[in-house]
Amino acid sequence: MSNLKALVGAAVAAVVIAAPLALAGPADAASSKISVQYTAVGTSHIKSIDSDLPIAKTKLVSTLNSKTLKIVAGTLPIAPQTTSFTALGLIPVRATTTLTQVGQITGTLTPKKKGNVLSTKVDYSIQLSDVEAQVLGQWVPLQVGDNCKTVDPVAITTASPKGKYFDIFKGGVVSGSYTIGQFQNCDALMIPGLGSFTVNALVPGSGNTVSLTLSHGKSVKS
Repeated sequence: MSNLKALVGAAVAAVVIAAPLALAGPADAASSKISVQYTAVGTSHIKSIDSDLPIAKTKLVSTLNSKTLKIVAGTLPIAPQTTSFTALGLIPVRATTTLTQVGQITGTLTPKKKGNVLSTKVDYSIQLSDVEAQVLGQWVPLQVGDNCKTVDPVAITTASPKGKYFDIFKGGVVSGSYTIGQFQNCDALMIPGLGSFTVNALVPGSGNTVSLTLSHGKSVKS
C-alpha cells in the first residue's frame, strides 16, 4: 500500500509540473522553463529592535526549470516601509527601510506525497534613511545620509512550513529567517562614523523572521 501511495503521489506531482508546460506553449516546453507571477504579501520581524516590517502587496515572478525542479531566476520588489522602534528602551526612533534585491531568487520545488514543498533563497541590501529620534516630544532628523546600508547583502531563506504545501498556481505560504549584518556610511549629524556605530549597536543580529503568502499564480513570458 505504501508503494501504491508513493506512485500516486509521484503521478500527481508529475501532472502539477507538466500542466504549466501545456499552458505555456511549445516554445516554453522546449526550453523546459516555466515563469509564474504571484501576488505576494507578508511581514518581517526584526528581533534586535523588536519591530515589525510589513511587506506590502507586490508581485513575485519566478522561473522554474521543469526538468530539474530548480528555481533558476526570480524577482520580488519590496516597497520602502517605515520602521519604528525604541532605542535603549527610552528613545522612540523611526526610519525608512529600503530593501533592494541583489541577484536572482533561487530555490527548489520538491514533490512530496501530499504536495510540493518550496524552498528559496534571495539576497537584499538593506538601507536606512530619514532616520529620526523623538526628543522632548519633537522628531529630530539624525541625517544619516543617502548611503546608510548593510556592508554585505542579507541572505533570506524561506521554505514551506512543516505540514504545508505549495501549489504552482494557487501558491502557498513560505517562511524563514535571516541575519542582518553590519551597516556602513551612516553619518549621523554629518559626523563620519557616528551613525554607523549607533546603527550597528542596535540593528544587526540573527533570529529575524519573514513570512510571505503567494497567491493568484499565472503563467507569464520568461
